[in-house]
Amino acid sequence: MKIVSIIVPCYNEEKTITLLLDAVAAQTVPHDLLEVVFADGNSTDHTVECIQRWCESHPDIDVRIVSNPKRIIPAGLNLAGHTATGEFIIRLDAHSVPNPDYVEQCLAVLAD
Repeated sequence: MKIVSIIVPCYNEEKTITLLLDAVAAQTVPHDLLEVVFADGNSTDHTVECIQRWCESHPDIDVRIVSNPKRIIPAGLNLAGHTATGEFIIRLDAHSVPNPDYVEQCLAVLAD
């Protein structure tokens, strides 16, 4: 079980998805406490391939992709949330680039 599950709905985000993944890798929280679950809405570009390629060079971060055939964000969030194993869930957008201490700050707020 992970402490934090980052869930991300995505669709055709090949141009920005690695920016998000790089930002996750830069988080100040240890990687063994994190997982990322993407709910892909059957992207027609190379989003899934970009994620898979990134994972090959970052084996220390647990990343999973679930299919979101409905292609709507709430359905994707539900699918990712059901797949997540973390005690806490953080939702991010596929084109977001959170600050390196974002997850740490979220956990601090929850602890307060």
